Amino acid sequence: MRVAFGIIVLNGDYVLRQCLESVYPFANQILVAEGPVKYWQDRGFISSTDDTNTILNTFPDPEHKIIVHHGQYNEKDDQCNAYMKYLRPDNDYIWNLDSDELYKQEDMERLFKIIEEGRYTSVGFKFCTFFGGFKHKLTGFEESVEVHRVLKIWPGAVWASHRPPKIQNVPITVSWPERHLDFETLAAKGIRMYHYSYVFPRQVREKVSYYKEFVNKNGTIDDYFNRVWLPWVRGDSNTKASIENEFDGVHEFLPSKRGPCRTEEFKGTHPDVILRDMTLFQEKFDHQLKECL
Repeated sequence: MRVAFGIIVLNGDYVLRQCLESVYPFANQILVAEGPVKYWQDRGFISSTDDTNTILNTFPDPEHKIIVHHGQYNEKDDQCNAYMKYLRPDNDYIWNLDSDELYKQEDMERLFKIIEEGRYTSVGFKFCTFFGGFKHKLTGFEESVEVHRVLKIWPGAVWASHRPPKIQNVPITVSWPERHLDFETLAAKGIRMYHYSYVFPRQVREKVSYYKEFVNKNGTIDDYFNRVWLPWVRGDSNTKASIENEFDGVHEFLPSKRGPCRTEEFKGTHPDVILRDMTLFQEKFDHQLKECL
């Protein structure tokens, strides 16, 4: 089973190195499209301004698996397809991978066997999304939404859409029947996505500004970063509870749109590469938090 991992990224240096490290042993290719979509181009960006490009340029690649395409894109669909032209025909699957998500290596080993034995054509994951650091995760709709990540491909495949992830394969004479491996089945086996998307201050501020202005202007909380995320992170237990009671959770989406999304203490274990670098992450978190004050 040969898998190409496809990543789109702009200013995503938070856990990018660890993300690459975790998938490298399993990858046939790692294809990266770096650069801004139009929303960020309109704000003056032509490429990443953090350590993203340094990480991409210096990451060890002894097996020559990594290809990085730099550019500017209309939207994320175009950005995904920018790396698809480098996709080799010997790949069996494309794994749509965000730069802030990781999977445990032992889980990936198990998953590859499950996919091969079941001849699945798509795989969905349950989020384990971390909020305000590494000790709490999001519940509610964050755990009830399935995200498709691994998709069967044939030569000539392109992305039909990034949101939701959907591949358009060229019609062929011999095809597999569609068979989906769903997120609840995998979660019952202990296999989940570890999503570090609401962890770092700069990361959250940039993410919610994009969603507020471009993706869902009327469905998100006004001034979310200063009204919800930052006071929750800095507050004591009473403050945290008060915020979650007011907004029925801590997500930037209005609870009337998607339902509750409260926090819960994370009682599991992070992937090994996250645990190894936790001191580094804490230093980055503290530095960015001071910049917000």
